Amino acid sequence: MRRTGRVRALDGSKTLDCGLGLTRIEGPGGRVYRGHEGTVRGAGTTSLTSADGRRQMTFAVNLMRWNKPDASGKPQPRAIDGALAALHQPALG
Repeated sequence: MRRTGRVRALDGSKTLDCGLGLTRIEGPGGRVYRGHEGTVRGAGTTSLTSADGRRQMTFAVNLMRWNKPDASGKPQPRAIDGALAALHQPALG
């Protein structure tokens, strides 16, 4: 489950490291986390853990990933995107 390959995100804006349902994310200081994200219209969840099991983070939010596209089709950031990025830093640090 820890062997990953590059796949394109659902919104097409980036690529992710995924394998058998687990996502690989590099956190602050280069620490690697694995977990799973899921979305349905209007809600999303993320759960991540470090390889040694000493750090975990799980959260659920509304209006995740449903950013409106600009004229070229690129998803535009929302206020929640910055708040989630700010949450990741201390939680995973």
